[in-house]
This record gives sequence, C-alpha cells and structure tokens, in this order.
Amino acid sequence: MFDHFSKEKPDFLMKKDKSRKGCIDKDAVKIVNEINSKKDFYTTSSCSGRIVLLEMKSKRKDECSWILTKHNKVKLNEIKNSLKKYIKNSPITKINNKIKNNQKNQIWFKQQPLILHVACRNLDAAKRLLDAARKVFKHSGIISINEKKIVVEIIGNERIETIIADKNFAADENYIKNLVKYANDNFEENKKKSVRFLKILKSL
Repeated sequence: MFDHFSKEKPDFLMKKDKSRKGCIDKDAVKIVNEINSKKDFYTTSSCSGRIVLLEMKSKRKDECSWILTKHNKVKLNEIKNSLKKYIKNSPITKINNKIKNNQKNQIWFKQQPLILHVACRNLDAAKRLLDAARKVFKHSGIISINEKKIVVEIIGNERIETIIADKNFAADENYIKNLVKYANDNFEENKKKSVRFLKILKSL
C-alpha cells in the first residue's frame, strides 16, 4: 500500500515558511528538529510562545494590526512606546485622568504559550506523542483525523488575553506594569516546560 505519510513529510518540510516571521522561533528550533527527526511525526506549524499587542479591527484574525510581537519577555517601556503610537492622550502617561480616546478599534494584550501542530503517521503514533506531551502540556489533544495523517496540537497552559483600550477607555500604567509582570512570569514558566518537553521527546 502506498505510504502517503512518508511521501508527504519531506514534501511538506521543503515548503517555504509562510508564517509572518518567515522562520521557526529560536526557542522552538530544538523541539521542532527533534520531532521532525522521528519517522512518525513532522511539525506543520510552531510557536515557542509570544507576547503581542494587537489592534482588532474585527473578530477576524486576518483583520488585525500587529502593534508589537516578542517571542521573549517584554519590558514595560516597550509596551508604553508601542501604545503611544496608537492611543492619543494615553493614560499610560496620564494616570488617573478620565480619557476618551480617538482609538476606534480595540487594543488587546496577549501572552501566548508554546503551540505546535504535529502530523502523526497513525493513531498509535499520535497516542505516543500525546502521552509524552501531556506530562508537561496537559491541554494537548488531537485536532484532526483523516486517512492520511492525524494532527496533534501541543499547547501550553499559561496565557493572558485581555483588552487594554478602546474608544472609551485605556488601562493605566499600574495595570500595564502588573500585566507585564504576570506575562513575563508565564513566559518563563513556558520556557521551563519547553525544556522539560524536549528531554521527554528525546526518549520517545
């Protein structure tokens, strides 16, 4: 019987990276390479984790503006300087003032964990990967099944997603400062879990 998986794997891995960044995140390279080195798996997408500011023009993901993207910890001044370009009379610099912004769209702060989508040769391979992933990333699961492959999503638990401004309000500096602290703490925990997961993968 023709082995679709063995044919698709090298074809897929040779394709041009179509992500916004255009390459694999530095902190995800070792994990991605380890997965791709195994005959029963290959990654279809990856993100090591990131902290972002987004201007949401609608609920559609493709209708947003990326104000700031970092695949590492972020500094308060980076957030403040990025927001100044989008929010007039920002309370980031005018704490406790009542503000009505000219900002028409919502601004969201998001700290997102590691996420990997992995194609698996069959159900047995998917189960082996999930058993390994769930030792670290409890929310991982199968998101697609067909006759050619099964796709597993490996995803971290630590995340923050919150609106910080729209036309009627904007978060003050103290709130943003604490948001940055918790996001960076989550990011550090995400990195530690990624290191643990890599060790588990090597023995898979």
